[in-house]
Amino acid sequence: MKHYLRAGWMGIMAALAVSSAVAFEGRVSLAITSGKDREQVIDFATKGDLVRMEPQSAEAAGATMIMNAAKQEMTILIPRERMYMVMPLRGGAAAEPGTGSADVKAEKTGRTAKILGYDCEEYVMSDKGETTELWLTEQLGNFMGLGGGNPMGGMMGGRKAKPEGAAWEKLLKGKKGVFPLRVVGRDARGKEKFRLETKKIEPGALPDDLFAPPAGFQKFAMPAMGGFGA
Repeated sequence: MKHYLRAGWMGIMAALAVSSAVAFEGRVSLAITSGKDREQVIDFATKGDLVRMEPQSAEAAGATMIMNAAKQEMTILIPRERMYMVMPLRGGAAAEPGTGSADVKAEKTGRTAKILGYDCEEYVMSDKGETTELWLTEQLGNFMGLGGGNPMGGMMGGRKAKPEGAAWEKLLKGKKGVFPLRVVGRDARGKEKFRLETKKIEPGALPDDLFAPPAGFQKFAMPAMGGFGA
């Protein structure tokens, strides 16, 4: 999954996810591009502490990941083999005091836009000349697929907030929920480095069995793999 998600903005997403207890429930389709890589599309389904991720690519071969934040485990479904495996989720090492850049800034720009029919406001994080633009809406609740329910958050230093996380938590304090509909990262020259674009949103109640192995799938184990995000 490192191919799909940049660690640099995953820390921001983790901070957004913990800003409120109101979580989005429904289905989301995201398109992600990074550098010269072709666009990657990932379909998400989220419900409370549960996140289901389905990369829409030939390489994924239909493999699906289900994250359970409450149990701190991930289930990988392999439809071709009608099998599944369960792995523990383990965050990365916590950030040491004083690490990270002290120059990280997060601010609300005042710019607004409608994306997929939702009112969005632009927020920007800047660090050493590079910027990350986020277009956020408060009309959907928090999207846990890119934060608290996603083990990728561990890439940014486990549970201790780094400077960028602390900046976002302060800026978004008191909000009912935030959902990133567009994220754009630029280098110091303003050239786009990566982009996340929400293609489709379907809010609504989801069945519990969507976040469990289908009937007839056999469980298998790979002891040498260890926990995801270790």
